[in-house]
Amino acid sequence: MTVDTIAGLLDQSALSRPHQPMILDTAGAALTVSEVAKLAKAGARWLAEAGVRPGVTVAWQLPSQSSAAVLMLALARMPVVQAPVLHLYRRREVRAALDAAGAQVLIVDRSTADNAPTDVPTIRLPDEFLGLLGGQPDLAVPDDTHSGHDVRWTYFTSGTTGHPKGVRHTDATLLAAARGYTTHLGLGDHPAEVGTIAFPIAHIGGILYVACALIGSFPVLMVPKIDAQLPRVLAANRVTLSGSSTAFYQLLLDAQLASGRDEPIIPSLRMLIGGGAPCPPELHREVRRRMGVPIVHAYGMTEAPTICVSQATDTEEQQVNSCGRPIPGAQIRTAATGEIELRGASVTPGYVDTEQWTNTTTPDGWFRTGDRGRLRPDGRIEITGRIKDLILRKGENISPDEVENELLAHPLIDAVAVVGQPDAQRGEMVCAVVRRSSRHRDITLDELCAFLDERGLMKQKWPERLVIVDEFPLTGLGKVAKSQLVEQLSGGTR
Repeated sequence: MTVDTIAGLLDQSALSRPHQPMILDTAGAALTVSEVAKLAKAGARWLAEAGVRPGVTVAWQLPSQSSAAVLMLALARMPVVQAPVLHLYRRREVRAALDAAGAQVLIVDRSTADNAPTDVPTIRLPDEFLGLLGGQPDLAVPDDTHSGHDVRWTYFTSGTTGHPKGVRHTDATLLAAARGYTTHLGLGDHPAEVGTIAFPIAHIGGILYVACALIGSFPVLMVPKIDAQLPRVLAANRVTLSGSSTAFYQLLLDAQLASGRDEPIIPSLRMLIGGGAPCPPELHREVRRRMGVPIVHAYGMTEAPTICVSQATDTEEQQVNSCGRPIPGAQIRTAATGEIELRGASVTPGYVDTEQWTNTTTPDGWFRTGDRGRLRPDGRIEITGRIKDLILRKGENISPDEVENELLAHPLIDAVAVVGQPDAQRGEMVCAVVRRSSRHRDITLDELCAFLDERGLMKQKWPERLVIVDEFPLTGLGKVAKSQLVEQLSGGTR
């Protein structure tokens, strides 16, 4: 029988394969499925004794470590709503998240304690939290009787300005997303499969990947920090599946190129997987050519963590130019404006603020994503950009994604963001922001435009300004924070 709660899935897995590794860390420690289940039960008792009462909303802010995964699963056993907060947030962002969720309790550790507002009851985890839980007697805990359709999770839409939206989820919506993701990608099909959580575990992808690991019967490596050591860490742990965002793929590709080696620097790797912003076709091709693995991109968002997923059996053209097919239970349509609309088993039941939800749904109940795209004849979905990111130049709609994808084919460009800037004559002008590379010289605007001319891009879409930067401002998931970038380019004014 298919279980409909995350706690039930963990318990079922602990009974059927108790000794299988589930959570790994970069120091070499491993927790089996039965150990994780036992720690989660002990964690639920510990949290109740620490003051977490039934019916409250509990926010937590922890880095991507094994203790965070266990805490998340402990709260999933309790009659509470949990609201994970990205560990990169500081006090102002944490305050906004707590307000959006209506959280009554905040859980932190040593690394995030300074971010806690003084007026919210706060529980600080001991430094040796897992050791403490492991030393507790194996006592019975109340049966987990909640329905998979009860709202038990609140996540937050990403962004660098404005107030976050609290996005509600149930175990059922999250498990529908995880089952579709696991099935389409064939996660666990490799006999020595090892995945990663190499992004903030407080992102909705955190519980998604934990659920995928249970469904696909494979362990996941917790990677709390992304830096130059990442390729070595992935290789040392024989990781077969990894990924998160375009910036993540680019980091690995840069390391492969810097190594000067023809053979892959991560020989165990069989697939890079991610979602969020569309992945540029040129990066797809370069990763496949240089690293010998495909980027199997997916399409999801906080409101629907899995919508479409590519498959390992898709052709290279399908993987490069689409984000795959809708998972079972997901329905997609496009409006006359090209905006993608959704409904289905993995879609949120709504925002914490019901008025916000009403404003983003159609009269017949479909969720308006804000993304533009099209349904291809082969059933795959192609994402063409964000509705709000369109640049309006002399009445012409210009897609930044289209220009970015062309520019990434230039040998002097490793990473680029195209944004609109206010202009008295044009309405908006097209600005290309190129990240400086350590491997080659800076490109010039004339060279950039000549290249686009050769590629056949209409002149109206050519950038009229070029800015070279050392780094892009990034969101917590490694995507370029374009609104913040525009502010920087305009000297802090908009």
